[in-house]
Amino acid sequence: MSVQRLLFDDLPETEPARKPRRARAAAGATASTMAAQVAVDVVREAAPLPRAAVMAATVATLPLAPPAPPPPPPAFDPAALSNSELRALVQALPDQRLAHLLIEAARELKRRAAPDRSDTDCEDGDVPTEPNPALLRAARQAVGELSGDDF
Repeated sequence: MSVQRLLFDDLPETEPARKPRRARAAAGATASTMAAQVAVDVVREAAPLPRAAVMAATVATLPLAPPAPPPPPPAFDPAALSNSELRALVQALPDQRLAHLLIEAARELKRRAAPDRSDTDCEDGDVPTEPNPALLRAARQAVGELSGDDF
């Protein structure tokens, strides 16, 4: 059978403090003799502050100005969304808003894919002669999706 050791078995043992003998010497000599005879354990934590001191410390550490507001959330960037996030966003739209979004997207796609010669956006008459192939492919795919044909 094993014997379990106690938590404080390893601490050094000290002799109990003895009461000092009363000497008839001067009071100053007695005080120094008493201090030498009394053993004091080491205190490792601070003494608790009185309630008034705690209140004064709390009042002294309060900030004078309110804290700064949190930074604003980042701006919404639809290009950063994944395909599933875009699909969920479009599915959440009511029919009227989805129709408006579809019409505006088709107009913008048409404008960008085949720019009009009368556009004055380009400088020095440099009008791109060929449409953007990525936008043309997207337009064909959108037309195919709407018509039900597979391209």
